Amino acid sequence: MEWNESYATGVPQLDQQHQTLFKAVAALADAVDSPDGAAEYARLLVFLVHYCKDHFSIEERCMAQHRCPTAATNKAQHAGLIEMLGEHQRYFAANGYDQRDAQLLVTTLQHWLRSHIGRVDLELRRCVTNHAS
Repeated sequence: MEWNESYATGVPQLDQQHQTLFKAVAALADAVDSPDGAAEYARLLVFLVHYCKDHFSIEERCMAQHRCPTAATNKAQHAGLIEMLGEHQRYFAANGYDQRDAQLLVTTLQHWLRSHIGRVDLELRRCVTNHAS
């Protein structure tokens, strides 16, 4: 799964951050497939929680600035993803590495990125274009 121009929002900073998220999820998938991927999985899980919080904050401000109609949906989906990542962190802390749980997270994140960016974030492209006019 890779970022491509069809996911471009028209905001270079957000597009770069989205590329970083795609790369992190790809690295997470590689860690899950690795025989000793537990340590990398743990590191990437922490990274994703922090990076998503920072990125979501920037993106939500951008959507508000451009009066994007999907801003509320965007914010709600962000909160849901942060909660889900937190649940995986808590599970990992309590139970250790579970490859099936890790694979479920990877699959969920891959679907979420494609769906969220492809449907919600791309509305920003239209808003940025309209706001610039």
